[in-house]
Amino acid sequence: MRIFYLIIILAISIVTNATPFFGTPYTLVATTLLLKCGITPINLAEAIILTGVGAAVAKSFMYFIGLGARKGLKRNKNVIFFSRFTGKKSFYIILFLTSIFPFLPLDDLVYLIGGTTKTSLLSMLKISLLAKIIKSSIEIPIEAFGILQISEAIGISPFETGVISTVIMTILAIILFKIDWESIYRKIEKYLTNNKYFRLP
Repeated sequence: MRIFYLIIILAISIVTNATPFFGTPYTLVATTLLLKCGITPINLAEAIILTGVGAAVAKSFMYFIGLGARKGLKRNKNVIFFSRFTGKKSFYIILFLTSIFPFLPLDDLVYLIGGTTKTSLLSMLKISLLAKIIKSSIEIPIEAFGILQISEAIGISPFETGVISTVIMTILAIILFKIDWESIYRKIEKYLTNNKYFRLP
């Protein structure tokens, strides 16, 4: 793949992932450029690695935002709730799962909390790097096929598809941050506690 396109892919992966709770489909942008250059094993590997590295490294911005706004964020209900898990194995499992989760930037909240509680940034980045590369290796091939099929079927260009996806994901990300996660957890906990077949640890 041309160096110009590689720079664009890396830059977009960093910028969009460094923007708090902005669910921009950076892999979709990479996939579009990949289709333009031609899908070969080398081009595909370059797109996967660059999006993975860019997305993982960019999350440090959210960490430092949390670190710099510790006093104010400590009163946030979601931060108070999730901070109970920081430093534990469950926290890093949550980080891996949210980093690999498609469409929504759930790991932004985890990094925000990580910065607020001064969790090891290096440990978090190692997990994110693995997760983001896995995520890109799954999403990009699927998107390459999907873009071609959808664009041909409804007559919308890949670029327009990306713009529409960006708007939708941004709205969903805002809604996600406003959700009272502790209340949802308590309801699930109550349900499972009252159900003899399930028990929360």
